[in-house]
This record gives sequence, C-alpha cells and structure tokens, in this order.
Amino acid sequence: MIASDGYITDTPYVPGFFHHMAPIAMRYAAVLNKKAPVASPECFRYLELGCGLGRVFTTLAAANPGGEFVGVDINPDHAAFAANDIRAGGLANARILNCDFASLPADLGLFDFVALHGVLSWVSVEVREQILAIARRHLAPGGLLLVSYNAMPGWAHLQPIRGILRQYAQLREGGALQKVRDAMAYLVLLRDKQAKYFVDNPAAAAFVQNLTNQDLHYVAHEFMHEHWSTYYFSDVVNLFAGADLSYVGSLPASTNYWELCIKPEFHDLFRTSQSRLVSEAHKDICANTAFRWDVYGKSCAVVVTLADRLACADDLVYRATRQDIQFPHQVNLGAVISTVQGEPYESLTALLSRSDLRLSQILEAPELQGFDLAGVVHALDLGVALGLYEVVANPLLDAPAVLPDQPRVLHPFNAHVLATGAFGGRTVALASPVTGSGYNISDLDAAIVHELATAGAAGVRDRVLSRFQASGRSMNKDGQVVTDQAVIASALEQAIAQAQSTLVPQLIRHGILAAA
Repeated sequence: MIASDGYITDTPYVPGFFHHMAPIAMRYAAVLNKKAPVASPECFRYLELGCGLGRVFTTLAAANPGGEFVGVDINPDHAAFAANDIRAGGLANARILNCDFASLPADLGLFDFVALHGVLSWVSVEVREQILAIARRHLAPGGLLLVSYNAMPGWAHLQPIRGILRQYAQLREGGALQKVRDAMAYLVLLRDKQAKYFVDNPAAAAFVQNLTNQDLHYVAHEFMHEHWSTYYFSDVVNLFAGADLSYVGSLPASTNYWELCIKPEFHDLFRTSQSRLVSEAHKDICANTAFRWDVYGKSCAVVVTLADRLACADDLVYRATRQDIQFPHQVNLGAVISTVQGEPYESLTALLSRSDLRLSQILEAPELQGFDLAGVVHALDLGVALGLYEVVANPLLDAPAVLPDQPRVLHPFNAHVLATGAFGGRTVALASPVTGSGYNISDLDAAIVHELATAGAAGVRDRVLSRFQASGRSMNKDGQVVTDQAVIASALEQAIAQAQSTLVPQLIRHGILAAA
C-alpha cells in the first residue's frame, strides 16, 4: 500500500550501513570546520528519522554502548526487522518507534545527534515541516544533525528518468516490485532504441545502466514515492535556518576542501570568495553535485584556537589507512588528481603507520618537533580528506601472534548479523566498539567468519561450500557463471585462506572477534 503521505510501505527497503552517520564522523566534520560538538563520546543520545530496516542505528548502538539510540520508521515491516535485531543483538541501549514523525512520544527528550538519510528528498512538504519541528524541539544545544538529499545541479538532466519510471509504473498491475520491474524494462527499451533524450544525454543512458544493477527494492524506494524533490544547497540551508540550525560542514571530509572537488581552472574564483555558503553553492555547479551529506548544528561553539580543538575533540584517534603508503602519493577524487609529498606528510604518515594517536599525542611526537603546529594539523586534516588517515574512537587492538582456529564473536549483535547475513547477497556491516562505527565485509566473508566462529577451522571449506550451494547463489568468473564444482570449491578455499590470514586479524583488531 501507499501511506497517506505518499510513502511506499508494501515493499521493504534494503539494509545498509553508512559510515557518515556515525557520531564520530559527524563530530569530526564539526571540528574540521571549527565547530565544537557538545556531545560526550562516552554518553550521548542519537535519533535516526526514517531508519528503514534500522541497520545503521542498531550497528551504531552495538559499537557505542555508552550511547542511547532511537530509530523511527513508519513502515511496520521495517520496525519489526529492527526490533528483531535489537532483541537478537541484546541491545539494551536501542529502541525502535513505529510511527510517523508527527506522532513521536511527548517525552522523547533531547538528542546530541539527529540523522536522516534518504528521507528529505522523498517526503511531502507537510512531513518536511515535521522534520524541522523535530530538529527544533529535540536537537540539544551544541547538537549535530546529518541530512542527505538529492542535490542540484547534478540531478537536472536525470529527473526525467524518475518521471518515466513512475508514470509507466502507475499504468502496470501488481505490487510495487512488479511495477518497478516493468517500468525498468520500458526505460531500458527507450534507451536501447535510442530515444532522443538518451542520445542528447549520454550520462542519463549510463545512469540507466547503473540502475539495472540495483536491487529493485532500492529502485522502488528511490523513485516510486509520491513525493520526490531535489534541492540546491541554499534551499536546504534556508530550510534548516527555520529550525535555528546553521550549516557546519559536509561528508566525506574531502567535500570540505573545494580545491579537492573542482578543476584547477576554477580555483581563482574560490580563493576570492568570502562566504562559505556561496562557495558551497558554486562548488556544486563546478562539480555537478548530485548528492550531498550535510551536517548542521544548533548553537555550536566556535573552535578558534588549537587549544579549543584539543579541549573539545582530543578523544578522536587518527591512524594511517594503510601500512604501505609511498610518497609522492596520488589520490584521484574524480574532478582532480591530488599529489601529496614532502613534509610534514611523510613524517606524519610514518608516525601514524606505527601508532594510532590522538591529536595531542601527534603534536608531542619527537619526529614532528620543529614543524609548525598549524602545518601539522592542516596536513593531518588534509590527509584524512585524501584517505591517507582515518578517524576512529579508540586505537586499534593488537593482533594476536598466533591466529586462532576458532575465533570468538564478542557481541551478540555481530553474531546475529553474521548468521543472518551469510550469503545474503549484500554487504554485511559488523559493529566495531574500537572505531565506534561499522566494519563492512562481503556476504561470503560473513559465511566464512560465522563458520570459523561456530565450528572452527577443521572442515570449514566443506561447510561453507554446503551453505553456498544451499543459498542458491552463483559464482561468476570473467563474466560467466561458474558451474564446475571443483572450481567453486577451489575459489572458496582461496577465500577462506584469505579471510583467515587477513580478515580475522583485522576483525580482532577492531574488537569484533577475540582470539579465544
């Protein structure tokens, strides 16, 4: 059926985890943009509006036991799925509310974090006003709100695709999935027959090809709702200003650096801009932005000095993303290729390859003495934006000297996710109390880890093979389905060996598994 506000409820959404929604990601976005989040990393409240199946807020609840997490969704199937995860995962710090945004409990209280992903662009004006009322009423002073939305101008030439899909689907019989299936077939026909819209808009033809590889549940929820809007950045700024929120920054971290998002020939235009809001709007034009993850704050204090930053966010831990980073180092972020070389990057990277450190520890490191402190901080933040470093809640644990034949899953939530996500056809997110976020693995790796944890290494290949065959999944090689059982068994054996030697140690370091 279609809910009264035009939202599809007869088809569940797809589960997924998004790192940008983690409190630690939102807090880093704030301090990167010289705003101080008031939330304590040890005790905070987190509200997710339109949580879908709930895998974001439940994963975060398992990864942040000191926080309190509340998810809200109108779809009863979504709420039941999340409630089952909460029960099976033993999440005493999480709860799900099955209601619309106008029916929240009067005693819901204040939250340090509010997140809504995949919501703003898909709701009516009335529901949008309810979102603003929630932000005004329930976001604590100093709190952060994360909102994602379909952005202009990137969607300008793609909007007809949504119109074609929805109009054709309305003419078809059956449930939402069958209507989407028929509408997608019609859209592909138009593209293949070279309808002039696709001839004149080759990016639209490529977009359709990408849609054919998506789960139909995703396509239904992306395009079939009655209400569907795209926004310019300035529209959203003005929207949340009505809830007394101001723009803080965006995610991923690279999007806070215009020089990483636009071609060099536009750089002079941005160097003379005195307004962050104007720069963001112009950046979207130059980069043809189609989707944004923006962070807004309520009365956030300004971080003026390095001492201010250390006072509000020195709990954040920085680490190198890889141990084999070489200089000069090139990073391709799409619009530009950035090259990093020289100091303090090389000394900083060597330091963070050896140890996971807080900012104060980095600045006190002997190998960085003599460097300008502001230059080190700039290199650190730019390194995060370029993917050289990452921000986590705690230093990673040491890997054991001897890898276990039968590792132990530490949290019942992760045991539940491994058991249900194995060969489920989708990426599986495990909760890491070390990073304060999720750790994504493949559904094949989920099956391997689950078998290792439940029955050990002896006979694991045969058990994984049996589960693979029972799942109905197929294996592809060079674009062809593999039918030779010996080839399948050999590929699984290689995947198991890789998981035992590489993945299991990482999961131990992330506090997901234990050696015994």
